[in-house]
Amino acid sequence: MMHLRFIDHQLAPSADFDARAIDICSRTRSLPAGMPILLDDRWRPVEPWLTYFRIVAASTDPATLRAYAYDAMRFASFLATRQTDVIHASSDDIVAFREWRLSGSERPVSPATWRRDVVVIRGIYQLLTQTGQIQREPWITIGRSSPLRMRWRSEPDIRPLTQAQWRTFLDVGLGGRTAAGDLDESWRGTTSLRSKAGAQLAVTTGMRLGEFSTLLDAEVPPPTGTGISVLLEACAKYQKRRRVHVPLTTLRAVDLYRQTERRAVVRASAASLWRRRSELFIVDEIDVSAGVLRGRVNGRRSRWRLHQLPPHLRRIAVIERDHGLEALGLFVGRGGLPISRRQWHATFEAASGRALRLAQDEMGGRRARITPHDLRHTFAVVLLKSLTDVALAREAERRAGNVGPATISEHIAINPRLTVQRLLGHSNPATTMVYLRYIEDTDALIQDVFESWSDEGMTYADAVLADRNVV
Repeated sequence: MMHLRFIDHQLAPSADFDARAIDICSRTRSLPAGMPILLDDRWRPVEPWLTYFRIVAASTDPATLRAYAYDAMRFASFLATRQTDVIHASSDDIVAFREWRLSGSERPVSPATWRRDVVVIRGIYQLLTQTGQIQREPWITIGRSSPLRMRWRSEPDIRPLTQAQWRTFLDVGLGGRTAAGDLDESWRGTTSLRSKAGAQLAVTTGMRLGEFSTLLDAEVPPPTGTGISVLLEACAKYQKRRRVHVPLTTLRAVDLYRQTERRAVVRASAASLWRRRSELFIVDEIDVSAGVLRGRVNGRRSRWRLHQLPPHLRRIAVIERDHGLEALGLFVGRGGLPISRRQWHATFEAASGRALRLAQDEMGGRRARITPHDLRHTFAVVLLKSLTDVALAREAERRAGNVGPATISEHIAINPRLTVQRLLGHSNPATTMVYLRYIEDTDALIQDVFESWSDEGMTYADAVLADRNVV
C-alpha cells in the first residue's frame, strides 16, 4: 500500500516514519514546501519518485505538483498490484494502466485527465533513462503510435446553458426559490448569495473554478458605475497571464454578498483565525493601486504582486482589522478562510440536483448536472455568437457602402474567435474552434453553400450573411 505525504516546514515528522524518512524531513528546509514524498507500506520513501519530485518541485506550482503526486501514487499502486514497479514495468503494464484509467476503473477518466497521467509517466521514464537506471522506455513508438496515446480521441464535452436554464439554476438551484419564483420553505441554505456571486463571476467572465475561487476581496472592488478588469496569472492555467472583464451587474452581486454573508462570517471567525495565526500568511501592507502586498509567512518576510500571489498563499492570507484577523480571500467559509474547490463542486452538484428536480420544464430537458466549467463554456458560446453577429453586421454595412474598407488591424481586433481565445486564455486556437459548432447550424449552412453553386455570383460569405438574415 502506497502512502503520500507533502513537505510542510511547520510539521514535525510522524513517529510512523522510519529513520530515512526522518532524515529527509530534518532537511526539508532545503526542499520546497508542498513537495510530495511517496512512501511504501513500511513508511519508507520510494525511489525513483523521491528524486523525480525533488526535481519537478523546483519549477512547478504547488497545485499542479499536488495533482502530479496523486497521479504518481495511482500509477505506482497499480503497478504494485501487477507485482512490479516503475523500473521493471513492461509495455503490457503501461497498456493495462491506460485501459484501466480510461474504461476499467469505477470512475473512468476523460482524455484530458489521461493526458496529465501521461506527463507523469513520461517524466519518470525520462529520469530513469537519463540516470542510466533503464536503457530505454518500456514501450515502442512506431510513427505516432505508442501505448501512451489513446486509441480514440473525443471532442471536449461542451455543455452550455440556455438563458432559461441559467436563470433556473441561479434562482432555484442556488437561490432556494421554487419554479414559480417563490421562496421555498424547505430551503435550508445559508450561503446562497456567495454561491450566486461565484456562479455569476464564472458565467460572465469565463473564469475557471481555480481562478474565481481564489480571488482576493481587494481584486473585485465595489461597483462604481462601470465594470472592472482583473489581471490573472498565478491562479490561471499554466500561469498564463490574461485580463478578464467583470460586468457591473456581477460586481453588484458580489458586493451584496460582501456586505451580508461575508461580513457575518468574517466577524464570527476572527477569534478562530487568531488562534491559527502561526500557520497563516499575515499581510501587514496591501497597496491595491500598485497591486502589491507584503507580509510574513513561516517566519519570513515576503512581497508579492497581487496577480502573482500563488493559490496556496491566497488561501491562508489574512490581514488584521479592528475586529481581528480577516481573510483576504473573497469567498470565505465557516472557518473564515476561502472555501475549497471541492466545496464549490459540492455546491454546484446540490444546486443541479435541486434545479433538475423542482424545475424540469424550465431546465429544457437537460439531465446532466451543471458544473463550474459548464458556466465557462456558456460564456464562450454566448460571447462567440454575439461577437459573430457584430462582425457580420459590420460586414453587411460595408457591403452596403455605409463604411469604408476594413484594415488588417480592424479584422484582428473584431475577430470573434481571436477575442474569445484571448479572454478564455486558450493557448491552442483549435480549443476555441470547438465552440463554433454551437453557434452555427452547420448542416443548413452547407446546404445553402452547395445549392448556390448554380448561382455563380454567390460566395461563401454571402451564404453566411444570408443565413444570419443580415442582408
